[in-house]
Amino acid sequence: MQEPAPSPRTSAVKLETIKLFLIGYLLAALAFTAIVQALTFFQAERELQELKVQEQAKVAKTASILGYRFDMIASDLLTLANVPTMRALAADPSDLAIERSANLFSTISREKGIYHKISYLDASGMEVIRVDQRGGLPVEVPADTLQNKSDQYFVSAALRQERGEVYVSPLDLNMENGQVERPYNPTIRFGTPLFTPGGERRGIMMLNLYGQTMIDRFRQLMKDDYSQAMLLSSDGNWLASPDPAHSWEFMLKNPAAFARRHPAAWQAFNAAETGHWMDKEAGLFTYGTMRLTHKDELHAPGTGLSKGEYFWKVVSLVPLATIPSASIVADDLIRTIYIAGLAFLMLLAAYVSQTVVNQRHLRRAIERYNRRHQEITQYLGEGLVVLDRQARVVEANPEAERLLGWRRQEMLGQSAGTIFRPPGAGAPPAPSDSHPIQAAAGTGKRYRNEDETFYRKDGTAFPVGVTAAPLTSDDELMGAVVSFRDMTDIKAYQEEIRRLAYHDPLTDLPNRRLLMERLGQALKEAGRNQYKVGLMFLDLDHFKHVNDVYGHDGGDELLKGVAQRLRQAVRATDTVSRQGGDEFVILLAKIDAAESAGAVARKILESLQAPLPVMGQLLAVQVSIGIALFPDHSDDIDTLMTLADAAMYEAKQAGRNRYCLKGTAPGTL
Repeated sequence: MQEPAPSPRTSAVKLETIKLFLIGYLLAALAFTAIVQALTFFQAERELQELKVQEQAKVAKTASILGYRFDMIASDLLTLANVPTMRALAADPSDLAIERSANLFSTISREKGIYHKISYLDASGMEVIRVDQRGGLPVEVPADTLQNKSDQYFVSAALRQERGEVYVSPLDLNMENGQVERPYNPTIRFGTPLFTPGGERRGIMMLNLYGQTMIDRFRQLMKDDYSQAMLLSSDGNWLASPDPAHSWEFMLKNPAAFARRHPAAWQAFNAAETGHWMDKEAGLFTYGTMRLTHKDELHAPGTGLSKGEYFWKVVSLVPLATIPSASIVADDLIRTIYIAGLAFLMLLAAYVSQTVVNQRHLRRAIERYNRRHQEITQYLGEGLVVLDRQARVVEANPEAERLLGWRRQEMLGQSAGTIFRPPGAGAPPAPSDSHPIQAAAGTGKRYRNEDETFYRKDGTAFPVGVTAAPLTSDDELMGAVVSFRDMTDIKAYQEEIRRLAYHDPLTDLPNRRLLMERLGQALKEAGRNQYKVGLMFLDLDHFKHVNDVYGHDGGDELLKGVAQRLRQAVRATDTVSRQGGDEFVILLAKIDAAESAGAVARKILESLQAPLPVMGQLLAVQVSIGIALFPDHSDDIDTLMTLADAAMYEAKQAGRNRYCLKGTAPGTL
């Protein structure tokens, strides 16, 4: 049976139904699309802003910590260049001065362990002293293998610096005999000129830092699960790259690698100190600038690292595939949900659920980074305090709690002046804008000082090296990051270096330098007060025989025993000095007659009658003594030294184990 044809009314209803359905579906689809697009856009934008803040904080912290390391090395170099041993070398590069300086270089190389080369070059660029570190031990390079470095750029650059300035070379590969050292040895050179007392440039002192330690520290600070870390030079070259093949291309005379591959990004990096750059092919670059400038108040105002155009760019790259996207079709899952939602609007809940999952993944990644950041700051050997723009504490690490004696919860919300200089700590809290540390939070002005004093909660003071660096986000000042390090041990180490410059390392007696200073003072006081000064030269008799039989260890043991006996035989106001080998000089600062000097000489001979233990045996010791008096024999230091030395040889010629006062016959007990 044939079905009846539909009536015109039925056809009209169907047509209207289809029309309403199409209009309704179109409106619903447009509304759904608008909602999905809006949610996707705002979600991606918020996640992107969070990502930018995280990356900027990571880059700023890395630049601050690496910059602090540069300041510490520059401070070491200026301290060493100003010790008496190095000043003596600049004044007169004698064999003795070179030997003492080489010993000092070996001590620094052994104690620090971060310098693969410490050297002194004369004004022509020729190496005079060089101590390398090999296998963790300092090795002095023989004189016949020292090199002429006059053709190296860093030598002429260091020589151009003014007194107290430090030249820092670019990070590149070490060169030996005109060739790149193999295997590659990344090196940063710190150099400062040495001057004669008359102001003439005598030469330069260089510290060659293991550059790989700086690169390894950079990678440790920048490490996370989703970004790539890059360290760039001011020429646009990779110093540290995710792809090792890109590093050191500039040493092979290739064009600047990063600047060539990413010219637009490099142009943006050079236009601002910090910021972000979105590359349509690579992803999100976050960058900060580390300028190698320094002001060291410890040595002289206005001195420090020489300023120049050389800088590093600390860069983080979040790949494009990892960046939150506002496009519906960019993510396969979102695209599938969107297409299914056009047919089944009920699946909108599934899309929302998936969005929540995406949020959760990103937040977990951020939480992992925050935990890693917290672990790094927790075990960081430096105190770290974060201030807001009002110089109030908003964060502090465990090392800051330990150094300052405050618990973290006590510090939060307190002003920087209250924390670093609490009431009753010997210095009143400063207004929030009066101290450079607090001013850094409000003005963005960087502050560094290696000679700052902080006060603990209990009022005790301790020396610190401090850096206050502005904390910014998209060029907006958010506050400051204050990092500080307890300098107590470093100050003690510096004092020990100064002490070694004035004392004999074997016997701990004053050396010739300290003796000459005390002798000059004693003669001035004696001239004003009309009393005498005695100068005694002592030489051990037959000391060479002791060295031949018992070796140098036995000779050293005997010298230490003689030094102890000599100290006991003179007054506390007198000076017993070792001049080198088996020679000693004694300064009798104040005596009333020549007989007093003879009495001291007899007391010394008597004190040495008892044998000294050497290598498990008792050895008899004899000594010859020469004496000259001020003003009886001369009022000139050099003449007194010559006369006392001559009198000592008269005592030796008279049979040894005697003393001889200039102008009189030798005597004995």
